[in-house]
Amino acid sequence: MAENASIKNELLAQESSIADSISAPEARFECPICLNWLRDPVLTSCGHRFCRRCIQPWLERDNPTCPVDNMKLQKDHDIFPDNFTRREISQHRTKCPNIVRGCYEELSPLDVEAHLIICKFNPPQLPDNEKLRCLFVDCGCEEKFEDEPERQKHLEKDMQRHLTLMSQTLSKVVINNTSSTSASAIAQQANFWDPQPKGEQNSNFTSNESIDALLKSLYEKIVILEQKSREQDIIISNMSNQIAATNLAMSKIALRHCNGCYLWFINDIKNKINTMRNNTYTMFYSPGFYSSPNGYKLCVRFNLSTRNNSYIAVLVHMMKTEHDNALDWPFSGRISVSIVHPNDPNKNIKETMMTRPELEAFRQPVQELNTKGFGYTEFASLEDIIEQGFIDANQLIIKVQVQPV
Repeated sequence: MAENASIKNELLAQESSIADSISAPEARFECPICLNWLRDPVLTSCGHRFCRRCIQPWLERDNPTCPVDNMKLQKDHDIFPDNFTRREISQHRTKCPNIVRGCYEELSPLDVEAHLIICKFNPPQLPDNEKLRCLFVDCGCEEKFEDEPERQKHLEKDMQRHLTLMSQTLSKVVINNTSSTSASAIAQQANFWDPQPKGEQNSNFTSNESIDALLKSLYEKIVILEQKSREQDIIISNMSNQIAATNLAMSKIALRHCNGCYLWFINDIKNKINTMRNNTYTMFYSPGFYSSPNGYKLCVRFNLSTRNNSYIAVLVHMMKTEHDNALDWPFSGRISVSIVHPNDPNKNIKETMMTRPELEAFRQPVQELNTKGFGYTEFASLEDIIEQGFIDANQLIIKVQVQPV
């Protein structure tokens, strides 16, 4: 029975992943805010598409700007209905989300919500106490689900939130475990030598037998304390490793979900500059980041110009991903590169460039990193960067925004 249940769960998970891949929108039909099919699509004056219900609340904030390129927008003047995109989306067909339960209806992405209201394969409405709980309920996730496919989809979608909850829980365990163990150890081990029962003569404490017994008891207590101390060291070390692994996983998620806007904090910049001056072929690369969760992967290269080492070069390289075959090549889009001033945004050094598809730098990578980069070999004067205060706390910040078109 257990084996059959395991096989059933595995099939459900596979069917759920198939359903997600079928219903996933193309990049040009995806809302950058909700990451779903565009619903009632609108076009901004800066050329980006959003769901109307997503962008309107966004522009009701103070100092409203475009979520993609931070250009200032006005709710009443800078968004327009995009009927052409609406017609294109309506011609697409996608499976009903209830495909994992037996519904094979093919619909326009715009009709999915209306269909789900009447779909006979919707999961049954269970009482609250009978619903499935999230597997991270002990870490603080209170979500409940009608069936296993819903829970599996939630686990895949809210991975970042679950990692955060798990990290917080582990931190509390380390703190509480350390403090409670210390208190209990003190309470339990304080009585190294119990006082003599009433009625016994004090002279007994001076006998050799009493002294030997006392020393033996103290030795045993010390051994116990050392063992417990060692156990706590091991627990803390394991917890620290788990937290470090969790933080690493969260940083990778952040690189995938940065939507093409990446900040590279180059630490120990003065030593890096000295290293590059001593060897002009020394180069530093940023971690890889994505234009969207399943989009293009890029990284930034920083080095001194080989033609004039009083200037720094900043270039962008395409990187290989596991889903490159699903992307359009060569890469086409707009790339903005900025050196960020830590105190005055008006001093930022910014350049924007359009890709050139005929260049090798934008072809599909055949290695982990495309050997050809694209950018500026003399982006900014090293003297200006130092004298104008771009380096703060021995750190330089480079901002890159990538927008495929």
